Amino acid sequence: MSGYKLIAFDVDDTLLNTEKRITPKTKEALLNAQKSGIKLAVASGRLPFGVKPFADELNILENGGYYMGFNGGAVLNSDNELIGKTYLDSKYIKPVYEALRPTNITTMVHKGDIIYADKKVNDYTHIEPDVIGIPLNLVDDIADFVDWRLHKFLLCGEPEELKEVEKDLIEKFGGELDIYLSAPWFLEVMPKGINKGKGVEIICRDMGISAAEVIAFGDNYNDISMLKTAGLGIAMGNADDEVKNAADYVTDTCDSDGIAKALVKFL
Repeated sequence: MSGYKLIAFDVDDTLLNTEKRITPKTKEALLNAQKSGIKLAVASGRLPFGVKPFADELNILENGGYYMGFNGGAVLNSDNELIGKTYLDSKYIKPVYEALRPTNITTMVHKGDIIYADKKVNDYTHIEPDVIGIPLNLVDDIADFVDWRLHKFLLCGEPEELKEVEKDLIEKFGGELDIYLSAPWFLEVMPKGINKGKGVEIICRDMGISAAEVIAFGDNYNDISMLKTAGLGIAMGNADDEVKNAADYVTDTCDSDGIAKALVKFL
């Protein structure tokens, strides 16, 4: 019997394969882990509305588990109660958006289960709304439109331009905000110190366990904090090299039951 009490995992290209489905073996492995008393936590950059269906598919909430959205900016327990929430300081909304005006990058924001974007639409703008299954609402000017508290900015565009934008934003705001890629075409702008690793710490406090009792799975840059926080951080075989280097172990790919194979090994 292992000493692990929580398994946390990213969604896209980790829990889900490239066809956006949970493989039968991965599903079976996670359901069996819960039967042995281990809690599960789904961790995503998506808004919570887009994360909960996977918690439901895996019976996570009825087994006392958790899910988090906005890269740890919103952490919910099995009663769908927010046990952790963090927002961007409103003073950053206009300066960040002004820095993005000269670019071709789409700026996206979330309000409840609604996504808004400015009108600089590109090939990547509709990815998140289409995957989650909700409409995208276009507005003229994000900075003027937003009158609520934001968890984050989601920026999307051509990967090469996005890398340049990432460098520019880090140079201007890196000391005050956390800025990192969650996919080659997605750049997250988050409150400082808020990430999936912080979300795992919130869950650990709620459970009364230590981070050493956590296994975490991920594939992208926004998963690195979670892999480092967990007692056992496992990168998917399809992860970028930087993510693999941050992990304690590298498993198979999301298309080849990577989570299931690692759980057989370590549980």
